Amino acid sequence: MPIRLPILLALPVLVAALAVPDLGFAKPKEKEPAAEEVSLDEESKKDEAASEGEEGSSESKSEGDEKKENVSSEIAQEAADEGAAKDSSPEEEKGKSYYFVGLRLRANVVPTFIIEAFGDGGETVMGPMIGPEFIIRRDGFEYAFAITYTGYPMDWTPFKAPADPDIAMELVKSEIKVLYFTADFMWGHQFSPVVSLMYGGSAGLGFVWGPLYRSQAYPTASGGWERCTGPGTPNASYCAPDPQHGENQHFGDYTEPSWFDGGDKPAIMPWLALQMSLRIKPHRRFVGRLDFGVGIGQVFFGIGADYGL
Repeated sequence: MPIRLPILLALPVLVAALAVPDLGFAKPKEKEPAAEEVSLDEESKKDEAASEGEEGSSESKSEGDEKKENVSSEIAQEAADEGAAKDSSPEEEKGKSYYFVGLRLRANVVPTFIIEAFGDGGETVMGPMIGPEFIIRRDGFEYAFAITYTGYPMDWTPFKAPADPDIAMELVKSEIKVLYFTADFMWGHQFSPVVSLMYGGSAGLGFVWGPLYRSQAYPTASGGWERCTGPGTPNASYCAPDPQHGENQHFGDYTEPSWFDGGDKPAIMPWLALQMSLRIKPHRRFVGRLDFGVGIGQVFFGIGADYGL
């Protein structure tokens, strides 16, 4: 009994130690997080989720905008290509008027046989024709209005009236120039939108200026003709004064007066011609032509170039 008593006395203490958590054998409790820390963690997670959502939405929006821009760019490019093709096409719409402004350059020829129809002697005269033109075109028909400078240069050439004797032969030199105001009326046959054959006529009026020299002449030993230097020299017969000329004897650098001054030089010249052209239009804004025509006492050929307005 005396030996077991301490053990019995120690049992309540052991039981009490096992029952009370704060004593040596009880397992300690983990500390729970504070409410503020939980709230901060939840807000951080929400912010991260929102940020990820915004980044995804921004990427999607950027991809969509890029696709829209690409589509718009393609549509704009197609429209630009279509507009450029239409602007360069030589096709002409029915019922629509087209306007062109340009330049014509021609060679004007007065053949010898034409001159010989009015007298003995003479030679072929060829001069330039150049000037601006304005064209109105509708359904294949054209009106062309032009102002053309034309020269009729001819060096000293023997000439007389058909019924006059040889003693009446003169040497004539021309520096005549004419400014023509004309209108062309042209129909056409279209082979393609690029190539057409035009045909029609033109009419107008020209104003004349420049000297026409005349001098009495005498025959030379070589069979040609030379100008008389004065009355009766160097050949008394051929260089004798002509009573028909009165005071206006044709010696030296005598110039023929115009009609307005009682002379034989024309003051105005009519223009009337039949003509045809090969019209080439490779682009809406450009037209080129090869021209040929026959007028009163003259033939012409040349080119024309026009810009479409």
